[in-house]
Amino acid sequence: MKNWRFSDKRKIFNLLDFRFVIVMTILTVRGAAQVGGAAGTYLELANGARAFGMGGASIASAFDATAIFTNPGMIGMLYTGQLNATMARLALDRNYYDLAFAYPLNVWGNFGLGWTQLAIDNIEGRDQSGYITQYFSDLQSAFYLGYARTIGDNFAIGMAGKYLYHSLAGCSANGLSFDLGSTIYIGERITLGAVFHNINSSLKWNTSSDLKETLQSQFGLGFSYLDLFQIPNLTVATDVKLAGSELWGYHAGLEYIIKNLLMVRGGYSNRGFSYGGGIQLAGFKLDVAVAPESFGNVSRIFFTLNWNFGGPPAEESYQEPVPQIEEQPAEQPIESPTAPTTTKNIVLILEGPLANERAEVISQNPAENTITVRLLALPGSDPIILGLDQVKFLE
Repeated sequence: MKNWRFSDKRKIFNLLDFRFVIVMTILTVRGAAQVGGAAGTYLELANGARAFGMGGASIASAFDATAIFTNPGMIGMLYTGQLNATMARLALDRNYYDLAFAYPLNVWGNFGLGWTQLAIDNIEGRDQSGYITQYFSDLQSAFYLGYARTIGDNFAIGMAGKYLYHSLAGCSANGLSFDLGSTIYIGERITLGAVFHNINSSLKWNTSSDLKETLQSQFGLGFSYLDLFQIPNLTVATDVKLAGSELWGYHAGLEYIIKNLLMVRGGYSNRGFSYGGGIQLAGFKLDVAVAPESFGNVSRIFFTLNWNFGGPPAEESYQEPVPQIEEQPAEQPIESPTAPTTTKNIVLILEGPLANERAEVISQNPAENTITVRLLALPGSDPIILGLDQVKFLE
């Protein structure tokens, strides 16, 4: 160890254990002010600015790569590749970062990768007399590997393995953890999610006492509803989290998308009110959220950049219509009022959870201003009925 004032090795090791206990106590108090003081509580932050702007609700509404943090089952519902990056400067000189990636593999299912980190620098190390001995840092990281696949057309299940690492004052700990999640669509507007976090999770320290910390297992339920009160692009979401028989947290929020360009959000949780917004253009989205700290009159600002870069080609590629033979039968059948009025067969979905997805036109109903389509990414899926104002025909 550098910069120690004592030369006696026995005193050095005694002070190291003493310093470790003191620092762990301080950080536990800090963590308790955040989410209960248990080991691994920083993992509660891995939501992204969109979820934080909605009060932290995300179990059934994470329609991007951040699903690997909140509900790996949601990864199975993604139809395009997603890349998310989040950063925030928190109170008490803490820095938070996360990075998430998800990609659909069609019949092989979907996979995701994730990394999250919470770091505190320039912590003062003191001896038993209160003198500063050195400055050190506290770093907590988790690396995620997730996989999910759909069962039928409206249900998905996924799992994420996590490697946990914690470095503090020259000591370190590591361990493994698992999350198991599922998602189901009910109709076209309701999404339900359930997730188990921190299954069989612990951290073992390389100290002389071989300290072992157990992460608190959690169970969460989520609900989201699209087009609330029949208002297009208005989504409500709620989450409830339990740790054993105790309520760990509750979250609720709203999101309204204006002209498929601007997002406005608000929410409430057991920590207080939060709000945020975002802007999306050409596959990119920037989200900002202001969420309260649990200690003092302090709020934190989260920034998340999302890139929606498309998915793999569908199993059945689109074929151009075969030119009609000039000779026609003498009698032509009378066209149904619901028959398509255009020769264009591919549309781009502009609004809702399937925004930016390409779909094949099955039929149109001009009288009701609706169109029936099937996603190109899921050739065998059930048809979806949309409003004509929700799609754009492609050449």
